[in-house]
Amino acid sequence: MLRQNMDIQYSNFTEFFIEVCRRYGNDGAIYWKDENEKNSVYKNISGSKLKELVYLLARAIEQYGLQPGDKAAIISESRFEWSVSDFACITEGIVTVPVYPTMTSEQIRFILSHSESRLCFVSTKLMAEKVSAVFNELPHLKKIITFNKTDHTSENIISFEELIYGELLEEKTAYSDKLADEYFLKRAKAQNTDELLTIIYTSGTTGVPKGVCLTHRNVLANVKQCTDSFPVVPQDRFLSFLPLAHTYERTGGYYVPLSKGAKIYYAKNIDTLAAQMTEVKPTVVLAVPMLFTRIQSRLTKSVEQMPLLKRTITKRALKIGKAYRENKTNPLWKLADKKVFSVIRQRTGGEIKFFISGGSALSKETAEFFDAIGLLILQGYGMTEASPVISVNRLDNNEFGTVGPPLENVTVKIADDGEILVQGENVMQGYFNNEKETSGMIIDGWLHTGDIGRIENGMLKITDRKKTLIKTAGGKYISLTHIEENLERSEYISQVISFASDHRDFVTAIIVPDTDMLEALAKKLDIKFEKLSELTDNDIVHNFFESEIDVLQKQISKYERVRKFALLDTPFTIESGELTPTLKLKRKVIEEKHKDLIDSFYN
Repeated sequence: MLRQNMDIQYSNFTEFFIEVCRRYGNDGAIYWKDENEKNSVYKNISGSKLKELVYLLARAIEQYGLQPGDKAAIISESRFEWSVSDFACITEGIVTVPVYPTMTSEQIRFILSHSESRLCFVSTKLMAEKVSAVFNELPHLKKIITFNKTDHTSENIISFEELIYGELLEEKTAYSDKLADEYFLKRAKAQNTDELLTIIYTSGTTGVPKGVCLTHRNVLANVKQCTDSFPVVPQDRFLSFLPLAHTYERTGGYYVPLSKGAKIYYAKNIDTLAAQMTEVKPTVVLAVPMLFTRIQSRLTKSVEQMPLLKRTITKRALKIGKAYRENKTNPLWKLADKKVFSVIRQRTGGEIKFFISGGSALSKETAEFFDAIGLLILQGYGMTEASPVISVNRLDNNEFGTVGPPLENVTVKIADDGEILVQGENVMQGYFNNEKETSGMIIDGWLHTGDIGRIENGMLKITDRKKTLIKTAGGKYISLTHIEENLERSEYISQVISFASDHRDFVTAIIVPDTDMLEALAKKLDIKFEKLSELTDNDIVHNFFESEIDVLQKQISKYERVRKFALLDTPFTIESGELTPTLKLKRKVIEEKHKDLIDSFYN
């Protein structure tokens, strides 16, 4: 059973921060390129500079009278100021509330209000003005601090530089290593392991966001559990593109590398990721399955566009790679690797030790495709309520199609109804100011994940979500997740969401076609068009997708098959509110937005 008092290295995150500053010293810890500069060089912040900025910011925000346990929101893309704000709040005992900058004004207002945030750090003038517009509706909020130095007319806003360097104060805060060391040591001694560290509001695929309360112990335990499970060394380079507001990136791509002295590079955005991979030459990248499926799809398409000889060689190499996975003695793999796979790997920088996939399910076929070309993906599993990692595959114990064995000192069991239950020091305290939801989530000391799964040979396998198991009007239980994953195997389908209920006797779906493949299909079928909607509304295209779906669905039961569907000409996106920041479909939002279309399937 679970050992309740695991040996974590630090008592609190202020101790963690002291060690981070000492470990990096004058070496760079976090690297980035300026967003608005073309072909700019990478800048970095060293351990010593991080210590100075955190000290000055921590002392500066004392003027607002916040007390330990008070809340401060951070609404920003990944950048070094995010880390400075995070650690400054931590050392002051202030609970951070990370918020996705992609959230709507109403979502931001709700989180700031519900969390009773008293400070709000933002990245841009636009975001500052967005929060300032609802400032009077937030009685607890004292100040908005913007990272970008910009002219501002509102007295509610102050820039990062003005605050940190005391430009608006009568006296600037003095700094020396000695003063900073004494301050941080004093703060570390005053902090308790079980104090609240952060409140992370789940973006949620359904319902109102809930604030997950994580303590210093929760997150520190998970950091150690992760580094005990996969190797991270000071020579590693992490390329980070997921938002720090998500606990997957915050724990695995921020605290984990800092705990081992590895370098963190921030991608400008997902569109620059490919170029920055060749620049940074990362050794570890945390990603979500959509990234891998996109890479696989683009590789597959690029092969089809190659000259005949090169296309034939590449296809032959991919077959050799697949055969090599099944028989490691295949002598042709080295030749295939030299001629084809090594070239593909150079697009990732050529030095990847492993990828880590999380956030949602990665298909076994995609993992095997990458493995065949010499790129290893370790799939893991977690949730915000577990800080977040629960299990992960290991370098020496990796089984595709599973999420690996549970982490050390994390206990997992399967309930009678198949639900995955979790215990461990990484499990949250509960939901902020929401006892009802907490009592429904943690029962008799076990975190109820809402996921369905099984354990085979020590490996955890996720088979479904409880909320996507539907009993149809015909009395049959179906898995919407299973139906969607089946259809996503098609290279013509980019996104799909299926529907069924207890008063509907068959399954329907909304499909977003892959744009490139759809245009290629139109060319092949000699269909003239000026805009995508002309293709998604085209009867010939619809008939083609109907045939494609029929082939895909041969292996599943008749009552699980999609009988009616529609094609959309615009994808589900974060900006439209249909995707979470970690690219999961928001089922409730999509159902409401496309209610008339879904109802028409059954009329």
